[in-house]
Amino acid sequence: MSRLSFAVAVALILALSSAPAPASGVSPALVAISRCNGQTIDEASGRVRDYDRHPPGNGTAQLYQRYGAILEILAVLNEEHSILNSVCTSDAQRDAFFDQIAATIASALLLEADVAARLNASCPAAARALPTMMIADAWLTLANVINLGNGVVPAAFNDVVPKVRAHADAVGLALPPWSETSQYWRDQVHAKAKNEIATCPSPPPTSPQPSPTPTLE
Repeated sequence: MSRLSFAVAVALILALSSAPAPASGVSPALVAISRCNGQTIDEASGRVRDYDRHPPGNGTAQLYQRYGAILEILAVLNEEHSILNSVCTSDAQRDAFFDQIAATIASALLLEADVAARLNASCPAAARALPTMMIADAWLTLANVINLGNGVVPAAFNDVVPKVRAHADAVGLALPPWSETSQYWRDQVHAKAKNEIATCPSPPPTSPQPSPTPTLE
């Protein structure tokens, strides 16, 4: 594998267009109600499930393409979180959507971790450290929701929690209890991983930016 395979950071330029103004005669309240739905979440979740069933090929270009597609999904979900937080008026409905978003983000991060490991196979330290960073992001994403819900694990997490634990075991990452999972813990995991990446031969791998982790309010 070429030296280029070390670099796993994918630069994305997100062109965010403003939402169109409500049509004449349609109240903003009605528009907001109609926008409070799970269509975008369902589409993103469907893409994640499809990627899970169909891993990318072995070529470097195919791996980079999949890595970029996963980052796109993460960006869409974080934007959708902000939109639904603004337009949904029911706390129960909003929270249910947020549970689904967090579960899908965590699942996408695990797929991202798998691709990162393959892209950096020529440097075992990076092949372990980069996925470790993404697995920590996934655990924090779930913990943010659980801790805001006073320790209740949403049903939407039933499938992804065991997968995160299995990925963590594979890279030797000790996952703290939900109540002890914080941004500080995640940052410590990232710092240690970056030190491990720095041991790779020149040129060193490019550490990815922290994966998007929604802050639920």
